[in-house]
Amino acid sequence: MPNPPNIHTGNFSLNVSGVAGFFGGDEAISAIQTVHHYKARKFLGWYNSPGSWNVGKKFGKLAKSPFWDGLFPGANEEPAKLFDLDGKRGPKYVAARSGTVLEHTGHLAYLIMEKSKEELGVLVPGKRKITKLNKVTIIKMPGGHALAAILPIAASWITCAMCGWIRDWFCFSMILLGIISNGMFSLVIGLACLKLQGVGTAPTAPPGDGMLMDGDNIVLLLGREKEVATITRGRFILEYNNMVKWRSRKEKVKRSVPGDGTRLPESNRNGDAEEGQSNSDLEQGEEPVRDEYAAIGFFSFLLLAQLLAQLLLIPQGTFTGQIMFLISFAVSWLYNLYLSSIDNEYIQERSILEIFHLKKKHMRTYICRTRTTAAVFTCLMLRPPGIYEESGWTNLGFKPESIICNFIPNDTPVWTTWRKKVLDVMRACDHDGDPVACHNLLQMTNEEKRDFDANNRTLLETLLGDARAAYDLAMREQKWLTALP
Repeated sequence: MPNPPNIHTGNFSLNVSGVAGFFGGDEAISAIQTVHHYKARKFLGWYNSPGSWNVGKKFGKLAKSPFWDGLFPGANEEPAKLFDLDGKRGPKYVAARSGTVLEHTGHLAYLIMEKSKEELGVLVPGKRKITKLNKVTIIKMPGGHALAAILPIAASWITCAMCGWIRDWFCFSMILLGIISNGMFSLVIGLACLKLQGVGTAPTAPPGDGMLMDGDNIVLLLGREKEVATITRGRFILEYNNMVKWRSRKEKVKRSVPGDGTRLPESNRNGDAEEGQSNSDLEQGEEPVRDEYAAIGFFSFLLLAQLLAQLLLIPQGTFTGQIMFLISFAVSWLYNLYLSSIDNEYIQERSILEIFHLKKKHMRTYICRTRTTAAVFTCLMLRPPGIYEESGWTNLGFKPESIICNFIPNDTPVWTTWRKKVLDVMRACDHDGDPVACHNLLQMTNEEKRDFDANNRTLLETLLGDARAAYDLAMREQKWLTALP
């Protein structure tokens, strides 16, 4: 058998061990965080990826036990938060009927608000000069990356084979170790089902119509309480199978003996109750513990061990083998950079739209010229359909004046008069009513012209013009809502 050609050009050694585990750490973490968004992504990690130290230290915190906590110090976070699927604070939510006010909502409401901000919107027509634009989005709730992974995988295996061909077993083994450790880690960390955890509601709960408010951006959520509550208080969760959640140990309960001064800590009992584990599921003498995610801890440790091995063995390799090692790293880093360039929040927004079957026809965005126009338009859209009496609103918990005050809390005589006129229109006019008659209600009376001075008369007339523009827009949108299934 002929010997392979001698392509070693000298005794020069390229020491790349110093950057072997640290280079490209942020990109590698961002790439791993996309693993649950694509079905086949967890099977495509078989390449020698840089940043093993950063990835191992970050995701090793999922493992929960004294041993793993010592190896990966820091707070134990839930999987969804570690993958940036939860944890963002959402905008204020005001329910139109139940009276619920949430100063801060959850991650899903944050995504819905960010999605609405991206919408261009239609400028509401009117003669009023634009003072401060307010964007109002109405949401009616109805009841290719795998191919790119071929490049780093092929590069890693080809460079590994080249090192074997020139019999550089040090670099050969390190590239192979990188392929195996990253591939197994991607497979294990990706063995989770991404689910949307909703909120339980009563069957007799009223419609969950309400609004999300974030400064000048308002989102109207129209639909059943179940769907709206899921957006305002629901969250994404990652549910791993039993193989990943396998516990590495079982602790025995130290039973107290009368007179020995010991007692069971109450905090353990409370923590067990929160985990939803019943005493009937426990064997006698065993202490319930949380899921430790020991498999994730083990393969995170393997990533750390990979760095230590590279620090020791890569300098022992040949110049050509080290070049092969660098090539595999470079191609893998470019692939991780490509994955990290994908907006994780955009993928989550798209997932929400798919889960709730929200299409373009279920969303409309308008840009109101003033805050008063936005306030009146929102109030008219949240009005219970077919009910115009004050008593009917009270029975349903609908308080239109409170909704307007969330926009404009001013309580001067001019603003009080303006709110009263807006409420009179809401009581008198339905979406099939005569627009001329409704516009007449939004005019100043002779008495009001006498009571206010010139400046206040001008202000009131301006505010009433905003209300008329909002009324016309709301009547058109009510017909659109009625036509939706």
